[in-house]
Amino acid sequence: MTYAERIGTGLAVSLFAHFLILNTHFAPAAMPAASDTYIDMDAASVIINDTGHAGLGIDSYLPRAESTTDTADRRRQAFLKFLDDVDEAVHVRRLDASGRHFLGVAVYGFSIRGDGSFTEPVLVATSGNPGLDAAASQAIRAASGTVKRPPILGVGTIPVVLHVKYQYDLR
Repeated sequence: MTYAERIGTGLAVSLFAHFLILNTHFAPAAMPAASDTYIDMDAASVIINDTGHAGLGIDSYLPRAESTTDTADRRRQAFLKFLDDVDEAVHVRRLDASGRHFLGVAVYGFSIRGDGSFTEPVLVATSGNPGLDAAASQAIRAASGTVKRPPILGVGTIPVVLHVKYQYDLR
């Protein structure tokens, strides 16, 4: 091949590669996996729209902006503690009354009502053991209404996906 033929071939391959790259539609990335807990909070926004004061700067904001942020932080902390308490209440009640030992994880979805009671649990992912799945469902039903819901969270329903874990001789 002569020098001119090599240059011509290189240009042709380069143009073809650019054509393919620019005209190929790539599939979007897969959606991220669902988290274990879904948060549905009807909180007031921490962003204060302060139209009562003119100007920009520190003096134009009301002192309550800081207290609103503090309230949001307290609410977030109360929410996370409440979810931890719900998780603990379910896991305390997951004892195997039949004397069998289970090993696995059953994933259930349910909602926490305003009074702290749970809706009927729905099996999201089975552990592969029907006995373990049934015991986990019973533990969730037994924990319903046992955890006091903090007043700062309001009365809206909170959807939850909970992994109920079982291990040999660990309760």
